[in-house]
Amino acid sequence: MSEAVQRRPRNRKQLIVAAAARQFERAGFHDVSVADIAAEVGVSASALYRHFSGKTGLLAAAVEQEIELLEEAYGGATDLTGMLDTAAELMLRPGRAGSVWQRGQVFLEPDRAAALEARYLAALEPLRRATGAEAPAWAAHSVLMTGWAFERARVDRDRARRLMVAAASAVAALVDLMPEGAVVLRPSAAGGGLRPASRREAALSAAVRLFAERGFHAVGMDDIGAAAGISGPTLYHHFPRKSALLTHVITRCLDAMQFELAGVLSATSDPAVALEQALGSLVRINVAQGDALAALFTELVHVPEDERAPIRRMQRDYRDEWVVLLVACRPELVRSDAQALVRAAQSVVNTMRLRLPLGESAQRDALLRIGRAVLGVRGTPSGSAGPLI
Repeated sequence: MSEAVQRRPRNRKQLIVAAAARQFERAGFHDVSVADIAAEVGVSASALYRHFSGKTGLLAAAVEQEIELLEEAYGGATDLTGMLDTAAELMLRPGRAGSVWQRGQVFLEPDRAAALEARYLAALEPLRRATGAEAPAWAAHSVLMTGWAFERARVDRDRARRLMVAAASAVAALVDLMPEGAVVLRPSAAGGGLRPASRREAALSAAVRLFAERGFHAVGMDDIGAAAGISGPTLYHHFPRKSALLTHVITRCLDAMQFELAGVLSATSDPAVALEQALGSLVRINVAQGDALAALFTELVHVPEDERAPIRRMQRDYRDEWVVLLVACRPELVRSDAQALVRAAQSVVNTMRLRLPLGESAQRDALLRIGRAVLGVRGTPSGSAGPLI
């Protein structure tokens, strides 16, 4: 009997792109090699190069795959409910990478990135028309992009879809997030404001800004030193390597969030008030220090593994306090539901900060409303969102 001939799958190119997207999301563009991607698919690097010219071509293809999914999600239905339901079903596909565009666009050539951005925005246009306004459309889309939160919480897929649609519908209904006549702020000039007197703080401030503008790997220690106005030897005296700067930025954000949360919990016995104040604290930190907080969501993969584990524990401890409060406010939720919704709410608040270029007070109010809508709770009269200390 002759041996069966092993045939290559007809969709091998799509399998390669999907593997690249997962690896870029998990480890970051710079820390993934073509050989890593080829190994996951079970092909040689030379076979992969027959389809793609290199890693940047793979990244562009992964972004295109993400956009094609959005075109399918939002282009098939005409009513909002049907659109959100279809989108949630597609976004909850097991193993789907969901943030390749957000994290990878800085690594593409400017012309290619601009063309893909235009296509990405066009894919969202049916959702914008269905909601009637841009801000709630982006908020609903941001909710639907948190399928990873439900997957990590191990929520049953059908239940996850219902929870996602409910949260996306709630934020889509917030049609006045950008009210007529609202003061819309222009982005501030880079490096605006007072520079910290401390050289160490100046370095951290410069690192946060540069990481947000260019991404972690595109920024060098010399760039940070020049932006902070300090010499290389002085910078290395405070931070021996670039990842130490990133670790400190993320850890300090988590410390601040946990510190304020401890104050919330000690000041009230009402879970609804505590959850409202915890959300208010997160929103206030996000508006004031959003670029630093964004590093927790987008740059944590670049922290060394031995330093990443304690950060993950801090993040989990902070999130779990919210979970306990949310279950107390919504007894119909099981713990895994609450874990997913808390993750989603925190992520959406961080994402929407950049989509609401309002004055500080109006932006805080809009983000609070979005956070409540995702969590499925109402604000409380005594749930002040102002500073706790």
